[in-house]
Amino acid sequence: GLQMDMVEAGWLSALPYLAAVIGMLVVSWGSDKLQKRKRFVWPPLLIASIAFYASYVLGAEHFWWSYTLLVIAGACMYAPYGPFFAIVPEILPANVAGGAMALINSMGALGSFGGSYLVGYLNSSTGSPGASYLLMSGALLLSVVLTIFLKPGASDRTPAPNPELKVKAA
Repeated sequence: GLQMDMVEAGWLSALPYLAAVIGMLVVSWGSDKLQKRKRFVWPPLLIASIAFYASYVLGAEHFWWSYTLLVIAGACMYAPYGPFFAIVPEILPANVAGGAMALINSMGALGSFGGSYLVGYLNSSTGSPGASYLLMSGALLLSVVLTIFLKPGASDRTPAPNPELKVKAA
């Protein structure tokens, strides 16, 4: 087996988050530069989905390859945060965008709690993290599909004239 001390284990667990910070900066910069939000959201999520699945297929006997794929998956999961939250006010009318973002954050927190519980349950019931990797891969793939089929909302259309602003004829 693979033997390492606490410092080495700490560096190994920190690397996916360092990669995520770099990914977030690069993807956000590209999204702002080109103003193509969806193009910077779904491809990283698809790469993360494939990386989780490939890490599952390789398994623990190929630790370094599997670990590298998990670093890629971690970076690609976090990378689209900036463009994703930039999409919301661009596709929704201004009067509901704030509430929608609050709802998204609330559902994210709930999903984080539920996902952590589900991953722990799957790991303990199956005895390995394989089922959790498949769950993550599937959830990310679903995110890709939902993002691709996301249609522009009301704010992209010409606003309807406000009847209260009509000048009364004398």
